[in-house]
Amino acid sequence: MRFERKLWKKIAAMLLAIVLTVTLALPGTIGQASAATTEPGIMLDGRKLDNAQAITIGGTTMVPIRVVSEQLGHSVNWNQATGRIQIGTAPASLTLTLGSRTAASYSGSITMQQAPFVRSNTTYVPLRFVGSQMGLAVRWEQSSGTVYLQTQLEAPSLPTTPPTDTSTPPADSNTASINSISFSDNRLTISADSSVKPQGSVLAGPDRIVVDLPGSSFGPGLLQNQTASTGQVVTLPVTGSSAVKQVRYSLFSQSPSTVRVVIDLNRSTGHKLYTQGNLVLVDLNDDGAAAPIGTGGKKVVVIDPGHGDQDPGGIGVTGKKEKDMVLSVSLKVASLLKQEPNIDLIMTRTDDTFIPLDGRVKIAQDAKADVFLSIHGNAASSNAGGTETFYADTKRSKALSDTIQKHVLAATGFRDRGSKQANYLVIRKTTMPAALLEIGFLTNANEEKLMMQDAFQQKVAKAIVAGIKEYLANS
Repeated sequence: MRFERKLWKKIAAMLLAIVLTVTLALPGTIGQASAATTEPGIMLDGRKLDNAQAITIGGTTMVPIRVVSEQLGHSVNWNQATGRIQIGTAPASLTLTLGSRTAASYSGSITMQQAPFVRSNTTYVPLRFVGSQMGLAVRWEQSSGTVYLQTQLEAPSLPTTPPTDTSTPPADSNTASINSISFSDNRLTISADSSVKPQGSVLAGPDRIVVDLPGSSFGPGLLQNQTASTGQVVTLPVTGSSAVKQVRYSLFSQSPSTVRVVIDLNRSTGHKLYTQGNLVLVDLNDDGAAAPIGTGGKKVVVIDPGHGDQDPGGIGVTGKKEKDMVLSVSLKVASLLKQEPNIDLIMTRTDDTFIPLDGRVKIAQDAKADVFLSIHGNAASSNAGGTETFYADTKRSKALSDTIQKHVLAATGFRDRGSKQANYLVIRKTTMPAALLEIGFLTNANEEKLMMQDAFQQKVAKAIVAGIKEYLANS
C-alpha cells in the first residue's frame, strides 16, 4: 500500500500541468455532446485560453483535455481500437476510456461525474476531475459563464477534493519560518529560522526535484506582498544554468503546514540534498557528487544584495530603485564567482524578495561563510557622490573593507569616500569578515546614470570579485 501511495503521488504530480494545450485528434463523436447548453470560456492563471471552451452537460461542466495536457510535454497516447487515452507512461499513468466514467490508475479506479467524449476531434472530461486529479484549483463563475483554472505547485499526494478554505493559516509557534529561497552556483539554498527536516523526491516527465519542508511556513518577508494561500505559486527565475529551468515554491499544505519547493529541470541530473545549520541545500554540481559547501579547501562567499520587495532602498534622480540596481550588480558578481573553482557562493536573494536583516546574518552564519559582502547604493543630496565601504570590527573586517574599496573605487572612478567603520547590523552581527559596499549615489544624476548601465555594472562586478579574491589570497 505504501508503494502504491508513492506511485499515486508520482501520477498526481505528473498530471499537475498536464492540463494545458495538446489537441488529441480522436475520431468520432458521442451523442451526449448534443446535450450541451452553454459554452463558457476558460481562464488559466488569469489568462484566457484561445480556442478553448467548456461545455455543460446535465449540470456537469466538461473541459477539453487538450487544455490540460501539453504544457510540460507529457505523452498522450490514443488507442483507436479500444477508445482509450493514456496520459503519461506506465506504471505512472492515467487511462481514460471514451464512454466510461471510470479512469484507471495504478492505485485504483477513479469515478468521474460524466464519461469522456469526443466532439469536433476534441476529447472532453469533467471539470471537477480536472481539479481533483490534475492538481488545479477550479472556480466556476456563473454570471459570466467562465471557468477559472489556477495552477498549484504540484498535484495533491492523494486524490482529494481541493480545500474550500485557502486562507493563510495562523502561525504556529512550532513552525519554522522560511526566510529565503535562492539559486546560485548551481545550488538551491533555503534558509529557515529553525531546524527543518527536508523530504526530497525526483519526478520525471518532466524532470524535476521536489523538496518538502514539513512543519514550515513562509516568513514575514518572503511573501510580503503576495497571498500565502495554499497552492499560490511563486516562480524564481534561473539564468545561466544548463540543468535548471526555474524554481517554484508554494505553501503546499496547511495541515501540517508545509512549504514545497520544486526545481524544474531542463534535463535529468543528480543532486545532493542536505542541511547545514538551518540551511537546506540542494547541490546539482558534478551531477550531485560535489562535496558540501566549504569543504575541500573551498571558501564560502555570501553576497547580499541590499533591500528588496517592499523595501526599495534609495530612490534615484529619475526614480530608479536601489534594490533593482544592487540585485543586477550582485547577479553579475555571482556569475563571475561561480566560475572560481575554489569558491562556493551563497546569495541571500536572487530575485525581488525581502529578507530581514537578521535573516541575512543567519544565512551567512549557517553557511559558515569566510566572507560576507552586502552591496548597496547611496542616497543623499544631489551634490553628494562617491564610493565607500564599511566594516564594523577593525580586527576582523577592516582588511576586507579596504581591499573591496580599493578595487571598486578604481572601477567607478567616483570620489573616494574611504573605507570606514560603521555599526550596520549585517556587518556587526556576522562573525566572519564582513563589509558593506556603497557603490555610488543614486541621487547624483551622473552616478545614477552610470550605475544603471549594464557595462558599468559588469565593470563593478569584476572589481568586487577581484577584491574578494585578493582578500582571500592574503588572509
